[in-house]
Amino acid sequence: MDDVQKELLQEYPADTPVAACYHLTWPDQKIYRGQLKDLAKIVHDNHLTLTTMLVVGEAIDNRHGFSELYNKNFTHLFRTGEDTIQIG
Repeated sequence: MDDVQKELLQEYPADTPVAACYHLTWPDQKIYRGQLKDLAKIVHDNHLTLTTMLVVGEAIDNRHGFSELYNKNFTHLFRTGEDTIQIG
């Protein structure tokens, strides 16, 4: 992880937002946020190894809340949500 942080710091400023996403979309998911200069510490301190996705950059602050993709009531191109009323 230290090497990953070192490589990223060659391309991004130290204060770039980061997120270490553990078991993302699983019931026990945890998302640890911080700055790139602290990424290795975040990963080490929280014992993150497998099934962890790292997100680097402003993209992590572009949305609010959780994805609704797997919500049974969410309608999208390939599925009508269970609580959706269809007219017609």
